[in-house]
Amino acid sequence: MKIAGIILAAGKGTRINSHKINKVALPFLGKPLISYGVNLFKGMVNPLIIVVGAYSESVKKVLKGVKVVYADQKKRLGTGHGVKVGLEVLEKYSPTPEAVLVGYGDHMMFYKKETVKKLINLHAENSAAVSLITVKHNSPDELAWGRIIRDSAGYIIDNIEQRDATAAERKIGEINAGFYCFDYEFLNKNIDKIKKSPKSGEYYVNSLIQIAVKQCRKVIGLKVPFEEVGIGINKSPELQISQKLYLQD
Repeated sequence: MKIAGIILAAGKGTRINSHKINKVALPFLGKPLISYGVNLFKGMVNPLIIVVGAYSESVKKVLKGVKVVYADQKKRLGTGHGVKVGLEVLEKYSPTPEAVLVGYGDHMMFYKKETVKKLINLHAENSAAVSLITVKHNSPDELAWGRIIRDSAGYIIDNIEQRDATAAERKIGEINAGFYCFDYEFLNKNIDKIKKSPKSGEYYVNSLIQIAVKQCRKVIGLKVPFEEVGIGINKSPELQISQKLYLQD
């Protein structure tokens, strides 16, 4: 199976206050955050597209000499928009891939290649439109990630953001880790169907889950231990916490 990869690394990182350096260029146990995602995808995807935006030169500097392709997200309108920008670059490559892996540049440190390969295999076996990594967490409110809703057959039928969840839904322990495998044709045909969030004005990649469900396409979830996912880096304390978690692994 031919697979392409997109790593989203365009965010300004306002909350981490990284002083004109993109947060994915910050060191994580001595190596730039972005290098973990690049190494994870190495030998698995071609091409590997890094979507850059804020302080892009800092990202390119830490990846100097590494074989990647850059896509410039001039207007940062959310993760869905970031994937669209990456796809526009991917369209220039031939042959087109069968699947596209999508990850966040600040949240790929804990993943193992074996986990990603499991996701790819599960995706292919089920002829899924969307496949994603999920985790079970005893205190999902702490992470504030989207809650996963499955049907009786085990397929994912919804992803509800914490801010939109009812009290009962917030108790759901299975949550969306934000790592995806998309069928390329599905992704290409539906990326423009993502609607802008009325609250943030951004376009979110996880909206593709509901789009796939409405089209009666399969959405598959691979549930893995939290230790294989870890936390993303949005604020300075999370950088320290995440490094400690990594060393405990």
